[in-house]
Amino acid sequence: MRQQILHRIPAIVRMQLLLAIACVAVTMATKAHAAQKAFVVGNSNYAHTPQLRNPVNDAKDLKVRLEALGYEVSLGLDLKRTEFLTKFQSFTQSLRSEDLALIFYAGHAVQISGENFLFPVDARVEKEEDARSNLVSLNALLSDVSRVSRSRIIILDACRNNPFANELERTKSTRSAGASRGLARVYAGIGTFIAYSTEPGNVADDGDGRNSPFTESLLRHINQSGADVHAVMRRVRSDVQRSTNERQIPWENSSLIDEVTFAGTQPAVVAAASPPAAKQPPPPTALPPPERIAEPYHYVSGLDPKGDNFLALRSGAGSDGARIATMGPDTLLKVVESQGVWKRVVLLDGTSGWAHGNWIACCRNFLSTRRAISPAPTPVTAQPPAETCDSIWTSRNSIWHRHGYCFTTARGRQAFGNAGCFRDEGSARAAMSAADQERVAALAARERDLGCR
Repeated sequence: MRQQILHRIPAIVRMQLLLAIACVAVTMATKAHAAQKAFVVGNSNYAHTPQLRNPVNDAKDLKVRLEALGYEVSLGLDLKRTEFLTKFQSFTQSLRSEDLALIFYAGHAVQISGENFLFPVDARVEKEEDARSNLVSLNALLSDVSRVSRSRIIILDACRNNPFANELERTKSTRSAGASRGLARVYAGIGTFIAYSTEPGNVADDGDGRNSPFTESLLRHINQSGADVHAVMRRVRSDVQRSTNERQIPWENSSLIDEVTFAGTQPAVVAAASPPAAKQPPPPTALPPPERIAEPYHYVSGLDPKGDNFLALRSGAGSDGARIATMGPDTLLKVVESQGVWKRVVLLDGTSGWAHGNWIACCRNFLSTRRAISPAPTPVTAQPPAETCDSIWTSRNSIWHRHGYCFTTARGRQAFGNAGCFRDEGSARAAMSAADQERVAALAARERDLGCR
């Protein structure tokens, strides 16, 4: 019957139909063969700096867990710099664009002038100039893997301390901010998820048991079937925040456009059926479905492959502005202001700063979700709590605290603490989104209206 139907179709149409079927088959085969590949490194036994107890254990245990989830894992333990770079090159050469690439590093790390570096076990750094020749640039790794894989997960259980902080502080150049506490925030192109074991500017615990607090929690939650990477990291963040008494709060930056899971998308096993629930009142009027809108964004482009592999986001319009973060190729941003070649930009997460316009191109359309205007909600009778000077002060300073501000007043230090802070007033304000800056100004004005200040 099918042959009779095909013979009745004109030859040209029949050929087009067969080609379409072939294309669908190829597409399905390509998706079916997409692989999950991981590059996992744990460095514990350093030659020129204090050794760490757990990174090798962390890497070994994560390898076992990832392989159980179907990953092909390239494991490196106590790697020297040449070994690190050679092994990473082999890993990137094995990747195809449809593969999910996961990179995990545990060990010493440092930020210098806003750029992050990972420590091989043979590293020795006495001045800033040693960093590029003796350490491994995180931006360079991100640039390489971004060129070959569409979706990337980077996990850094690093910065357990900066072993050469004193030497770098003594020898820093006059143009540089020197070595700073913790790691700097990094932005990468679309399709990248970066997880830090603690917030930017803070250090992470190595742990007293077999694993660090971060990796211990990651191992506990990573195999949750169907949970995307953001959901897993929320559980990890809750665990680590509780186990370290809030000294350490895991952090992430994400520009993923696909839903990415560690453990596949199979639904979790459902427990025995529970008795039917009592009849509930009808739900409120549903919100209109979200609308997918293509928005034009500028993006980082044209970086010199022999240079830094990143564009600096600065606190001011000029090379003297402190580095707030680094942005890799294809990082999306909005340009909101210009001063000559310098552009004030806003990133997807709302962070704002200045960048050199020579490396910013226009434009790419990126789908964002907006919800149409919903029906007016039913008025509620409960009244909001009355404003007080204390409540307004707390709201205003919580925004500063969230952006890493180091409080200079006794009241601020007592209320929020300065553990992990890493910014002065100028750089903290520059890191705020426009909405946060407006909120701070509005709260300060309200304090003046009430006579609080």
